[in-house]
Amino acid sequence: FWRRKWLAHFREKVGPDSLEYAGELEVEASNSLREKNWAGAELILRECLALREKSGTNAWPKFQAISMLGNSLLGQKKSADAEPLLLAGYEGLKQREQLIPKGEASRIPEAIDRLILLYTEIDKPKEAERWQAERAKYPRAKRSAVKAGD
Repeated sequence: FWRRKWLAHFREKVGPDSLEYAGELEVEASNSLREKNWAGAELILRECLALREKSGTNAWPKFQAISMLGNSLLGQKKSADAEPLLLAGYEGLKQREQLIPKGEASRIPEAIDRLILLYTEIDKPKEAERWQAERAKYPRAKRSAVKAGD
């Protein structure tokens, strides 16, 4: 409840079209994903992504939102819709890896975890193994993907 109030206040303060507001939406979506509120996260992420696309920027946070949106769809068992978003999110993050701040370095392994989860859930073990090999390049980052059933 307080989080929604804060979000409304923040939106008023920085403007409904600001990238700062988009960043707060991402935080809210992240909380929704942790709580397995898949549909709620989807709505928030669609708004976040629309703001980031409207700004015309192709910075790494846009691709973070795309990957997270894929995660929200995967949680809703919409794997066919999730797959292209998860792949695009990862690719965008990977292409901008050098631009991601050190404090946000977990973004790429998180995107990979989502792909591993996808391919595990849709029973494509070879694809899951491929992404597990990619994930091994980031040994320090903790596992982050949350299954719908967990």
